[in-house]
Amino acid sequence: MTVLVIGASGIIGRALVQNLATQENVKSIAASRRPENNLPPNSIAFPIDLLNQRQLNEGILEEVTHMVYCAYTDAPTWAAQRAPNVELFNATLDFVESTCPHLKHITLLQGTKAYGSHLGPFKTPAKETDDRIANGFFYYDQHDSLIKRSEIQGWNWTVVRPHVVIGPAFRSPLNLIAVLGVYASLIKAMNQPLAFPGPKEAFGAIYQATDSNLLSNAINWAGENENAKNQIFNVTNGDFFRWSNLWSRIASVFQLETTDPKPQSLVETMSHAAPLWKRLSQKHGLVIEDLSDLVSWNFADYVFGTTWDVMSDTLKIRKAGFMEFIDSEEIILKRLKELKHMKILPP
Repeated sequence: MTVLVIGASGIIGRALVQNLATQENVKSIAASRRPENNLPPNSIAFPIDLLNQRQLNEGILEEVTHMVYCAYTDAPTWAAQRAPNVELFNATLDFVESTCPHLKHITLLQGTKAYGSHLGPFKTPAKETDDRIANGFFYYDQHDSLIKRSEIQGWNWTVVRPHVVIGPAFRSPLNLIAVLGVYASLIKAMNQPLAFPGPKEAFGAIYQATDSNLLSNAINWAGENENAKNQIFNVTNGDFFRWSNLWSRIASVFQLETTDPKPQSLVETMSHAAPLWKRLSQKHGLVIEDLSDLVSWNFADYVFGTTWDVMSDTLKIRKAGFMEFIDSEEIILKRLKELKHMKILPP
């Protein structure tokens, strides 16, 4: 099995490449605009701009049997995200159709925005059979393209829908763990108590997350399991949590006191934080000096501003045979400590 990972520099792609290193008789090709460094022995870096589709070493793609698409291009609004992400995915389908003659399975990464989780209160727990949201989303366009192309090419496909993936990544600003860790580190440097930056309603709402290792295991399972062919699956840690129950434990990782929620726009309040982060980075020898490479405050405001319950039903994937789960609170604390150990966060 040779797996082409599109978007290998992101949190999902990076975890998947590392996970594939533990599999026997598996090779991976890590495709991203910037070449990945420190890849495992069974992985090959494949720098490419998919909208340009120029790569000198396309011969290695002849072995590809599976493609995992976890690329994403950001835009200021939900509506503005649609066209560029549809274009990028369609360009990817064109690319693998012309260069991967032995491709048999594609896994497409989506999320709970397929159920309207980004727009306000929605039906919970969300099920894979729920109706599409009004006015659409680029997930649907990508899925429709995948189905149409797969019918022509004879590919199988699986769509997986995690929610706020957590895990170590170096160039993935849409990362809940990085957001939490950087925010807490900056607050500590400012000698302030750690206040939840969203409204009180968000502090008490039910929330969920997906660990990157668990997600990569689900992707591996989907690529080889008959029950996963041409199916959509929600993939989360399998439990739920409330920030109000977890916040003091997060603060303890950074030796901080807590205080009442302090609703704010982190885009605004952290707009001048880059020089402070650079000083922290230089002082502690951190991996990343540029704050914008590490966190997106827009993403942070989206996560911490969710005042409604976010719950996905994961019975379908369990019934199909994928039974992994993990404690969300414990893995969030563990990942924060890992970022310190990796020198992504200050000690």
